[in-house]
Amino acid sequence: MEPFEQQPVPVGVGAGARRILANVGWRALSDVGSKLVTLLLYAVMARELGEASFGVFVFGLAFVMLVTTLANFGQDGILTREVARDRDLLHRYFANTLALKLAVALPALALALAVAWAIGMSGETRLVILFLGIATVVEALIQTCFAAYQAFEQLSLMPAVVITQRVVTTIPAILAMVFLEAGVVAVAAIYATGTLVAIVLALTLLVRRVARPRLETDPRSWWSLMRVAAPLGLAGVFITVLLRVDTAMLAFFESDAVVGNYGAAYRLFEASLLVGWSVTAAVYPVFSRLHRTTEPPVSLVYERALKLVLAPTLPIAVGAILFGGPLVHLVYGDGFDDAGSALAWLGPAVVLYPVAQISGALLVAQNRQAALAVVYGLVALENVLANLVLIPAFSLQGAAAGASLSQALLVVPLLLLARQSAGTIDARRVLAGPLLAAVVSTVAMFLLRDSFGLAVAVGAVLFVAVVVAFERRFYPDDARALTGFLRRRTIS
Repeated sequence: MEPFEQQPVPVGVGAGARRILANVGWRALSDVGSKLVTLLLYAVMARELGEASFGVFVFGLAFVMLVTTLANFGQDGILTREVARDRDLLHRYFANTLALKLAVALPALALALAVAWAIGMSGETRLVILFLGIATVVEALIQTCFAAYQAFEQLSLMPAVVITQRVVTTIPAILAMVFLEAGVVAVAAIYATGTLVAIVLALTLLVRRVARPRLETDPRSWWSLMRVAAPLGLAGVFITVLLRVDTAMLAFFESDAVVGNYGAAYRLFEASLLVGWSVTAAVYPVFSRLHRTTEPPVSLVYERALKLVLAPTLPIAVGAILFGGPLVHLVYGDGFDDAGSALAWLGPAVVLYPVAQISGALLVAQNRQAALAVVYGLVALENVLANLVLIPAFSLQGAAAGASLSQALLVVPLLLLARQSAGTIDARRVLAGPLLAAVVSTVAMFLLRDSFGLAVAVGAVLFVAVVVAFERRFYPDDARALTGFLRRRTIS
């Protein structure tokens, strides 16, 4: 079968739900595997290099992601949306997207290094910025391959690339730190090397398993591509600001050790974001094909997507609030006491972030990316201004509280805009089961709070039991879709 001779995509409620759940599963496997391996790297780095060097790495990564953010200026989202509607358009978008990213990112990275030298950053920090900058640019190119996978709903390929990258980065880095006493610069260089391995693998899988896009570029088309992607790109810039500017600003107000503590808490928070990423990656191409009057209507898919992100993130958020300190100590060991309270303040953002992400994906899929950009821009400005007050007053706890506040300010307008695009949303269907289960598990965890392991285990069991019982009783169609998917995965 030729790459573009795909079977017709089923659009029935049952078939669509199964396909979405399958892609959620593959994306989740990719994210869980990568996050676990990356968390291992960060834990060893924090223990072996200490707070200050770990803070340099965290700052360097945040810094290069901010300065190269235009490399991800919405082009991937447009590629996925348009190719999901017409797969032959991959030839038009793929190579031009790669070339455009390089044309934007490389000068930005060079400028960042010049700024780092001009303001007197240490040689060690500049080298970390260089290596992490290379890694960030290459990862932007990998994301374009993932956008093609997503358009063809072939997310099963992502785990191979992402987990391979993390393994070839983490194992050599840990061995170098433990046995060769390698420093933060060597770790950053190994990190960059891992991304080069991953881009080769990503391109190979694209050509062999998805499609063979023609590698033809037309610089004359770049302006039109940037113009179409601009609202989504601006939203992406503002999202990056929301996720990274607090760390960068904290570095200017506090020591490397404080930044290291915040980085430790933030890495744990970021591990929870895989829920939103996984569901969004699966439903975005489906959102792009559906509207109010299709069968199924886009509102039904949106409701189920919200439920899919709320069910796992609500107990995680409660756990972060109740057990931030013990969790940080378990992962990072001694020396990161302040990270526990920062993680607790990040708890609300755990559940708010994926709701905003799903709602934003719906708006983009329905060609309303301009409204998305406005909302994210206003909240990004609020976040910067809030950090100017909160960080000097409350240090890393203020930065964490500001992150949760900003996510709350995002959710309200995005939900309202999504409702305008999708039509009537059954809030009870989305919220009732997860909220009831969260209340029951929270009470249990609070009563058992003196025993960290027991509280987490009991809370998780109760949450799953309550939400499953509730969904089977009141929303059996949703429960059957998930049960059927899990049964097939078990048999296979």
